[in-house]
Amino acid sequence: MRSDSGRGLVVGFFLAAMLGLPSGPAEAARPPADAPPAAPAEKLLGALGVPDCACEIDVAELQRYRDLVAAAASAEEARALATRPSGMARRALGAARRLAPWSGSLRHAHGELVGYEGRVAKAQTPAEAAQEFEGLVRLAGNGVTVGGNSGRCHYDTVEIIAIVLGFILFIIPGIILLIVLC
Repeated sequence: MRSDSGRGLVVGFFLAAMLGLPSGPAEAARPPADAPPAAPAEKLLGALGVPDCACEIDVAELQRYRDLVAAAASAEEARALATRPSGMARRALGAARRLAPWSGSLRHAHGELVGYEGRVAKAQTPAEAAQEFEGLVRLAGNGVTVGGNSGRCHYDTVEIIAIVLGFILFIIPGIILLIVLC
């Protein structure tokens, strides 16, 4: 059985290979002379099959999930449904933290998710829990996209790693991180 640090190392090498990052100390010390410039986030996310925006299909998925929370039989069930994807998103942030420094943006996203979960814990009805979920993903309706134009998002490498890990865990946590890290 591997230790957590061993798993983190394996995940790190896997992500390094996926992202085309150097994985050994010799490679990291000196990039090849003909190394291409760093890929913009939108190209990197696209190459990994991760959407570069909270597009119509993502917004529809978020609305479907909000409706699922609202239709829960009890407030307790709604709270559990509403916090499941945010918990997975926090797991993705934690894994990204093991691979790279705990950046200010990851810390901020973690704080937003913890605050959201605290508000959901106080929800007295499924409708209140659904309203909190909708508040968490409020930017999705504003057409959040990655790229160079105004109103678009720019992600650094650590944020991209967290987003990819969120999508690996489940689609909703990936979308949440795409929005919260914007």
